[in-house]
Amino acid sequence: MDFSPNHRARKAGFTRIPRGLRRFWRLGSGRGVFKSALSMAPGRAPPGRPMKIVIACSRKLICDSVQLIVASLDGCEVLGQAARLDEAQALIARAGGPVTLIAAARLEDGDVCDLMRACRKAGHRMRTVVLTNANELNFARDALKAGAAAVCLVDDIHSGLPPILQTVEENVVTMSAPLLARILQQDADRLTKREHEIMELLAEGLTNFQISARLGLSQNTVKYYLKAIYQKLDVTSRGAAIASYLAGEY
Repeated sequence: MDFSPNHRARKAGFTRIPRGLRRFWRLGSGRGVFKSALSMAPGRAPPGRPMKIVIACSRKLICDSVQLIVASLDGCEVLGQAARLDEAQALIARAGGPVTLIAAARLEDGDVCDLMRACRKAGHRMRTVVLTNANELNFARDALKAGAAAVCLVDDIHSGLPPILQTVEENVVTMSAPLLARILQQDADRLTKREHEIMELLAEGLTNFQISARLGLSQNTVKYYLKAIYQKLDVTSRGAAIASYLAGEY
């Protein structure tokens, strides 16, 4: 019999598992579960001590909503809120021990993967729960590959975040099966509709500022999209991205 990850995914109603995620995959009862290399690192709060939590998001309303949810749970302590990478790093460093980071996929000056890499380099012990929107699943996907412990849609935080925090210290990455299916259904090598729009404007010679004004996005958001585009096209510059796009290599 075929017990490969792809076979199990098909039986569960999922599409092909991207190569970069296959080694993290196993199937649990009623939900998708990833084994995470980073989650094996020490990050569990000592018995009897509260789980220390840092909230990182550029949107104050989401930060406040998450803090209210966490405050309603036993055994959790919010250390603070941050909108920028340096603010989040300072809060995590100040904790002096294992921390659970609840972070939006994108902050004011970077994304959650940038924050995870910086904290790992500094030797901070933490587990990361990523909050994302349906149109930011590519960032959630990258965060999972970087070792995030869980992903939750912003629209589902009231029902989805409490059970995640109850299991985040386990040595697996968990999320709802429908959300996992949506992430796996994305083709990592294909540009999204928004990325096509940005590349068309880039090919016209527009700057990041002009693109942001034309599409009604912030300049940071345009930078995040360009970062994803560069990865998909396997290039490192605007000129190379334009040349690759005009050649139809997408």
